[in-house]
Amino acid sequence: MNSITNQGPIKIKRGYRVWLVYIMLSCFGYTLNVAGPAAAYLRDELNLSFTESGFHTSALALGMVMMGLFGHSMLRKLPQWKALALGGVGLGVGGSILVLGHQPVLTLTGLFIMGAIGSLIISTNPTILVDEMGQHSKVGVSEANTLTSIFSTLAPIAAGYFGAMAITWRPAVTIVSMLAFILGIWILISPKFSWESKQTTTTNQIVENHKLTGAYWLFWAALVVSISIEFCIIYWASDYLQAHLAMPKGSATRWVSLFLVGMVVGRYIGSLLLQKYDRFKILIISVFVGALGFGIFWEGGSQIVSLTGLFLAGLGVANLYASLVTLSFDAAGPARAAAGSATTLASGVAILLLPFALGYLADLAGIRLAMLIVAGLYIILAYLILAGRKLVKIQTT
Repeated sequence: MNSITNQGPIKIKRGYRVWLVYIMLSCFGYTLNVAGPAAAYLRDELNLSFTESGFHTSALALGMVMMGLFGHSMLRKLPQWKALALGGVGLGVGGSILVLGHQPVLTLTGLFIMGAIGSLIISTNPTILVDEMGQHSKVGVSEANTLTSIFSTLAPIAAGYFGAMAITWRPAVTIVSMLAFILGIWILISPKFSWESKQTTTTNQIVENHKLTGAYWLFWAALVVSISIEFCIIYWASDYLQAHLAMPKGSATRWVSLFLVGMVVGRYIGSLLLQKYDRFKILIISVFVGALGFGIFWEGGSQIVSLTGLFLAGLGVANLYASLVTLSFDAAGPARAAAGSATTLASGVAILLLPFALGYLADLAGIRLAMLIVAGLYIILAYLILAGRKLVKIQTT
């Protein structure tokens, strides 16, 4: 009798520890997307200019940059789970200062703490998922980012909902930051999570002997530009809808979620397309769809047209990050560890500079003209992608 082996689909077990990582990363992703709506409400409450309002999102990003530059020694000394827990505590403490503060110095401090300490979550979650899921960690990383995208769509909806009520926008920050804080405290004090650090073999000695390639830095620059596009739209689309279409603040804030919904749909479609098609083709199509969507959003003379463009813009932006990250790591070659360290700075640098620049220009020329920064970024992005592709071809021939 012939023995027949029937291999069905692999079942991946996800215990509570994996779900903890998913939830913590989702809380941080939510924070990134609620900062813009919160800054918009603070601008009215504290009589801030667009530039001063932009400082708030820049404070969050500056915290991320500082942790990316100087947090390596902390991560070497702390166990991964405890570092993740501190990230949750940082979101809780920073969120409390943000919602209780009624002066710019306090609200800025709260967002800086959320970015600096909270970014420990994004620094540690891939390593933890490798420990918890082994060979299935790539599935875990993909699931974590997909869940984060879904969770992030709730940020502008929640801020707009609470902001339209007498309760004010603050519960939109408090609920999630306190969830992260409670989970962080539990991980810190629970005996289920050891304080002993695992000694792992790293490639630090190898990295010192290898330099990042020119192709890597082209893709890194493209990554910064793509993230800048994403957060310029997330942080300022609400103000544009109010100014261009006279939409009420609460409604405008909630409708920004269409951009994030477009990203969720786009990432699902992209995960399927990336298995069959070249990344460069998907990138070019993504840039075209995103630029088209932004053009419709910017030029649209009615709510339906502009909101349709906003959804298309999210659809186009969705796959830029994942594709550019993998391309940059491939271009890094043996310096992949150094590439990982540099890539973590991309988000912070992007969120720090461009949304603030857009707010500053809005004070000078109005929000409508300022939003054209996004159109310029799309042109730069297309050039960087094509230049990187050309350089990769030269290096491989």
